[in-house]
Amino acid sequence: MAYYVRAPGTCGEFIQGSIDGQSFLVTCPINRYSYALSDVMYPLPFYHCSLQPKAQEAHRIVFRTLQGANTMDIDSIRLNDFSSCYEESFNTPIYVRSDIVQGKGMASSSADISVTAMATALALQKTLTLKELESICLSVEPTDAAFYPGITQFDYIMGSISQHLGQCPPLKILIFDEGGIIDTVAFNQQADLQKKIEEKESIIREALDIFKEGLVAHDIRLIGQAATLSAFANQRILYKPHLYDFHEIGIAFQSVGTIIAHSGTIMGLLFPTDYNGISDCKRYIERKLPSIQFVDIVETTNEGLTYIKR
Repeated sequence: MAYYVRAPGTCGEFIQGSIDGQSFLVTCPINRYSYALSDVMYPLPFYHCSLQPKAQEAHRIVFRTLQGANTMDIDSIRLNDFSSCYEESFNTPIYVRSDIVQGKGMASSSADISVTAMATALALQKTLTLKELESICLSVEPTDAAFYPGITQFDYIMGSISQHLGQCPPLKILIFDEGGIIDTVAFNQQADLQKKIEEKESIIREALDIFKEGLVAHDIRLIGQAATLSAFANQRILYKPHLYDFHEIGIAFQSVGTIIAHSGTIMGLLFPTDYNGISDCKRYIERKLPSIQFVDIVETTNEGLTYIKR
């Protein structure tokens, strides 16, 4: 039986920081996804089945955990890499593809890891709980939690917090990229990172309170205000030179707030889903800020990781 698994990426994070020494992020899942197919018997085109190295590791972890390291020589398992489209470990090929932009702070790795882990488990006639999935993802790298349904406050390093905050009201997000690629693992290993995170704690407390109020009231302006506070507070940690101009343009075009990837390179403007001026805003940004690049126009989602039998 084949399984089809998908999990959303993110547009950065609504909030990221720490309170009382506890690091966390607040997820911003969007309608861009990583997909995995398990137990597929016939080869697919290359772009459907390349496993990223981090997804390979998740595949290996799940297999070892569910089957036991003694069931076969783990080191001899032939897993996918960029030049291999079809892997045959335990006769359950896993195909992975993604429409999430990589290396920009959109949780592409987290989505790849989570769908690979779940597809591998399903191929072994097992189902992972969300907590098990969380542990697998965190064993590979600091991770997002967009595989949880709705909006989650999540400790992206240790997993000690995974608190459901509620359902996100529909939002459209206009995303631009300042360029470059951030290595998430290296970023989180900076010697002075924790000190810088602690310095912005009062702002993060305020942002989280406002954000929670916005979720309860389904008030996208409060949600946008909270995201903007967190974005500006992050400037001492990962400076985005165009953030202020980008935000001001958003205000002129009736954006309700600005969101960023706190350890990535993207910035987004938050809009009501019925707003019809996003294309005009996009063109204006391209004209006024030509050094940043348009990425996508997306919408928020609350669905989390899903799978079906095929």
